[in-house]
Amino acid sequence: MKQRCFSKGIITLVFLLSVSLFTLFANASTAYAAGTPKLNVKSKAIVKGKDYALKVYNLSETQTVTFTVEDEEVASVDEHGVVTALSIGTTIVTAVIEDSESTEPVVLECKVTVGPPALFILFSRLEKEMVVGQRSMMTWMIAPLNTVELPKFSSSAPEVASVSAGGIVTAKSAGTAYIFAQLDNGHFGACRITVSEELELIDEPVEASVDEVAEVAEPTEPADVEEKETPSTFADFLINLNANFTNGDNTSENTGADTAQ
Repeated sequence: MKQRCFSKGIITLVFLLSVSLFTLFANASTAYAAGTPKLNVKSKAIVKGKDYALKVYNLSETQTVTFTVEDEEVASVDEHGVVTALSIGTTIVTAVIEDSESTEPVVLECKVTVGPPALFILFSRLEKEMVVGQRSMMTWMIAPLNTVELPKFSSSAPEVASVSAGGIVTAKSAGTAYIFAQLDNGHFGACRITVSEELELIDEPVEASVDEVAEVAEPTEPADVEEKETPSTFADFLINLNANFTNGDNTSENTGADTAQ
């Protein structure tokens, strides 16, 4: 009889302990879900004519959100937080969170920068050699310089060389692959990646004879060198080309984000 009572007491204790733990976890989950509200981003660069959806996390059932924009000529925002880029410039989108159980609203802000779309893109190198297992960041040049558009990367042979969304190439196996960076207007740049299993050995230096060294060491009269103008760099070319774009039909204010690198 005592053993049965003891068993029932243990079962009851275990049941009560299970209920307590379940209630504790449920309350913790609810408290976490109803944490401090926050936006998915605090700043965002958007290409003119494109949309981006702002989201507010950790909202409770008693909270409502109202979105407003500081400069309606630069961007607009709807009741769902979808921001539309209208003209080049910078503005602030505000999310006011009101709670029926609280008198103080929560105010969140996101800095929105609107820039022009990219016109063309070129890799700084058209060919690149890599070794299996090596990782390398691609560098590119894009115009106009104040665009906020980012290219979309892809590889012709991901099994040879893959590329991340940010332009990091990983050499996977020996072979050749082409890495592409494409813009929304269809223009793209390409770089040929040659992947080898290991680095090539450098040839051993050849020892020179005493006579050869003496011959090289003898001073010679400097030859007349024709002065040539230093060729402009590729960066200078892009800057001049960008100036032509901004001075022509594609004139835009220089208020966008810096060029992606």
